[in-house]
Order: sequence, then C-alpha cells, then structure tokens
Amino acid sequence: MQRLKLMGLALMAVFALSAVVSASSLGAVEILNKNGHKAENITFSGTSKKTTTFTILEGFGETKCSEVVTEGTQTGSTLLGLFHLHWTGCTTNVGGTCTGLGDLVAGTILALGTYHLVEDKLLSEGSLGMGILFLLEHVHYTCEGGLIIGKPLILVLGEVLCLVTPLTLTTVFTIKCEKGAHNGDPKETKYWTEGGTEVNMGENALLASEDEGTTYKMSAQSGEGETTINEQVEIMD
Repeated sequence: MQRLKLMGLALMAVFALSAVVSASSLGAVEILNKNGHKAENITFSGTSKKTTTFTILEGFGETKCSEVVTEGTQTGSTLLGLFHLHWTGCTTNVGGTCTGLGDLVAGTILALGTYHLVEDKLLSEGSLGMGILFLLEHVHYTCEGGLIIGKPLILVLGEVLCLVTPLTLTTVFTIKCEKGAHNGDPKETKYWTEGGTEVNMGENALLASEDEGTTYKMSAQSGEGETTINEQVEIMD
C-alpha cells in the first residue's frame, strides 16, 4: 500500500502506456524550453510536501510514508520518461512498519516505472490542464507490528493520475495526487487525448492485493510533491 502511495507522491517510474493511449494521440502537448524549442532529456528531482497515503478498498488500513524522494529523466523530446521513487518512514494507521521486499532499511519502499504527460480537464474546475500518468512496475512490500496480524504481503500495480501545475515557464512544478471521498477510491480517473477523446482508466487504474495476488482491489494514493527541473520549461498544448 505504502509503495503505491509513494509512487503517487513522488511524482512519478516504470511503465508502458496502456493501449488506450498512443504516442500520436498526445502529439499536440509539448514540453518547451525557454527558447521555445522542444526540451530534450530533461532531468528532475523532487520531495514530498506532506505525508503520502495509500488506501485499498476494504483494506486493513492506510499505509503512510512521511517522505518521498523521486528522480526521473525524460526520454528524448517525448512526453515519456523513467522515474524511481524512495518512500521512507512508512507505517500504517494501526501501527507497524512497512518495508519493500529487498529494501534493507525498515520503513523504506523503492518504486520504479515510467510516466506520461496527458491532458486533464478536471484541473481548475473543468478547464484544460495537465496531468502526469504514472505507470508502475509491480511493487511488493510487507507490513508488520502494531495491530497488524501476521506479515501481509501487499502487491501494487497499475496507473496513478496526478495533476501538474503551473503550466508557465519555470523550473519548479507541483504534482498533486488525490483520493476520492472513500478509501481506495481515486479522484483522478480520466484524461483526454489530443483529439479530445476522453479516456477512462478503468481496470488500468491502481490496484492492490493483500493476499499475494489472489484478489486485486481498487486503490488510491494521495500526496503532494515539489519537483525541480534542471532547466526552465513550460508545458504547452
């Protein structure tokens, strides 16, 4: 659960966009440098501004990580890139510590994946905005201690859609991921292609399992992070 949250906060790791979105459908969106040319191979790093929270529909509780550090690199001049996130200080709302499989430091979860910039009209009360779609590799972590019974293995996979601001020329962007009114319910589930076609994430949204992959349920993460780019850029549509 925590891993998912971190991925959401961190601002972005390993994916290939699902078939619903093609490279051509997003061609109108561009990342431009201060000279008005397409930015290439930009790099970014960021940290969370608040605790990142991950919830699973009808899950045992919430996974909370006090800090998320992320790094990423744009692929050429495209809207795609790679990212990796480090969530630290990961616990649950019923006590205990959550740690990624293979991670040596308790309370730390590592997530990898790819990201894709997309149009999101939910920003600013329905006006055109930008979102970042994180496609996560399988994340595995365990939680133990507190009121947790046993040592459940949580598996997370799927996509997380977060909002990106501002769209003006800058080196610092805010990435905000939100959950809906209920635990496990993501707030952002739609984005738009260049031609204005609405895409519903559906089964591609974030999913998590508490029984080692037997049953996957809808999941959500919430958090906010500040990302710094290595040069001034703006996102144009």
